[in-house]
Amino acid sequence: STEYLYKHCMFLSLCNKLKTCYVFIFMLISPVIRMSLLVVFLCVGWFASAQESDIQIPDSLKTSSFEELKEQFYVYEAKDLRVAEMYAQAMLSLAKINKNPSQTHKAEHYNARVSTALGKKQIALAFIEKAFNHSRKENDSAYILKNIFLKGKIYDDFGEYTKAIEFYLQASNLVKNNLDQTKFHVISQNIARVKNQINDVRNAIEISRRNLDYFLSQDNREFDIMNCYLLLVSAYCKLAIERQHKPTLKKTYIDSSFYFMKIAHKEAVAYDDSEALTMLAVSEGINYCERNEFERALNILETTEKRATELKLHREFPLIYLFQGKSYYGLQQYEKAITFLQKAIAASKAIEIDFPYLQETFIILAKSYKAVGDIDNAITHYELFYKKKEQNELLNAENNKSLYEEYDIPSFQEQIRELQDKSDHIDTKYKYAKYFAFLLAVALLVIVFLYRKRQQQYKQRFKKLLVHINTLEQQTVAPRKAARTPKDTNKKQLRIPDEKIKEILKNLEKFEEKELFLNNNCSLNFVAKKVQTNSTYFSAILQQHKKKKFVQYITDLRIEYVLKRLKNDGVFRSYDIKSIAYEVGFNTAESFSKAFRKSTGIYPSFFIKNLDKLTNTSKN
Repeated sequence: STEYLYKHCMFLSLCNKLKTCYVFIFMLISPVIRMSLLVVFLCVGWFASAQESDIQIPDSLKTSSFEELKEQFYVYEAKDLRVAEMYAQAMLSLAKINKNPSQTHKAEHYNARVSTALGKKQIALAFIEKAFNHSRKENDSAYILKNIFLKGKIYDDFGEYTKAIEFYLQASNLVKNNLDQTKFHVISQNIARVKNQINDVRNAIEISRRNLDYFLSQDNREFDIMNCYLLLVSAYCKLAIERQHKPTLKKTYIDSSFYFMKIAHKEAVAYDDSEALTMLAVSEGINYCERNEFERALNILETTEKRATELKLHREFPLIYLFQGKSYYGLQQYEKAITFLQKAIAASKAIEIDFPYLQETFIILAKSYKAVGDIDNAITHYELFYKKKEQNELLNAENNKSLYEEYDIPSFQEQIRELQDKSDHIDTKYKYAKYFAFLLAVALLVIVFLYRKRQQQYKQRFKKLLVHINTLEQQTVAPRKAARTPKDTNKKQLRIPDEKIKEILKNLEKFEEKELFLNNNCSLNFVAKKVQTNSTYFSAILQQHKKKKFVQYITDLRIEYVLKRLKNDGVFRSYDIKSIAYEVGFNTAESFSKAFRKSTGIYPSFFIKNLDKLTNTSKN
């Protein structure tokens, strides 16, 4: 049944991914097909959405008890959240079938819990609201506390820290006077973590140190102890960053961060806590960056980035990328600094949580862009820095002062003003360039239009040419009529006997039948000898009977031959133009293409390409 659950979850995940493909598919198909398939897509989308919010419970779970389902929920919560969600839904379904209010609010709690872990904020909030109301009706004090705490965690996970603290404080007040103070300190540690996140760092440290003293006095609280250590390492690291303008104090805070880091690292290794080791490594890299040991910081952060990727610790990426960028900035490798700072901004947007160091990221980016000569981006990111400074109420005056001193912002502000003045002047020049670009675009459109029009003309000529080839092939099959002796006065001027003319014309027919015109050395004298006359007589007879000069006569024969052979010989069509030209008597590809174009109105390459298309279509 576990294998079935896993496959079922994979199917639901596929349905969910398919929904994101609909827009892309609609862009590829024609409007008529798009409209005709609209109803189908809507139905499939609705089905996938319905599956996401109301999972089909497999028959194999319907015979399990509530406690058995809950036990399996705990197992899969740590292994596979999609399967855990299945068990949570099964619990809720069973509770409703049994009409058991106590089971119902517990099942709603577990659904809220797994929905949070899966990133489904609105679904999680809906479940926790129901769970809280139902647990109050049942007067289940244990789950009332769990639901208030979980609601705080939901807001915490999605970056709504003010609401998170509100519910954490409610949960804290419920257990404040309990004899068992463990719950109080667990909740208190979450409050400390949120305070650290919103830069109320001193309070975070004070609360966390009290919690650490308590957990160290208890048995089997390794997880809570590690949380305290991680917070203290991070908090002292933050204080060091804020005290850039006070080197002595900054060093003290970095030393404090390293002190707790050393203890925490030993504990994390002992319990093989990969996540804790990765988070400690992030802080270690930051500390070395703040010590201006940039190469060492980069080595640590590069390794940490790979570990964070493997463990899917997405919240760590903004910090990792920022301090990689900051280290490259310190090494004056501005292009690399820009790359990682942009990644830090993108990573903070991806997790949809306000990144407390965005203001610093913007100012480093602005200075890096200025260093590489990208004036527009320098101005843009300075404006983002200034806008963030005005909006960000979480940054205290101490931190602002630190930023202004570390990055010499007053001086940089003056440089930005000068750059803006230059940029305005350049904009005026580029205005005319834009007009020119517009005219160029119009010209390109005209060229494209004319090109397409010419292609249409070529296609029409191609069709007419096919008809002409068919006519030529029929003439080849039909018996030739005997040449008639001309009755006009030109015969007297030629002074060639009628019998001689007939003989020459008959020999000329044999010349054409043997395809001797394909000879590369097919000159006037060469052909005259073949028809057993001299060049003067032959030239005169050609003009009289073929209405052509010699060169035109030979060229037309060759073009007619190549048209028929290209149409019927697929192998011949596969030759390159140069080989085809030589095969039919031309010495160069250019002379062949020019003659073909003059005779047919299209180029040989276009003719061959369309013949291939026509042949493939016929085969299909």
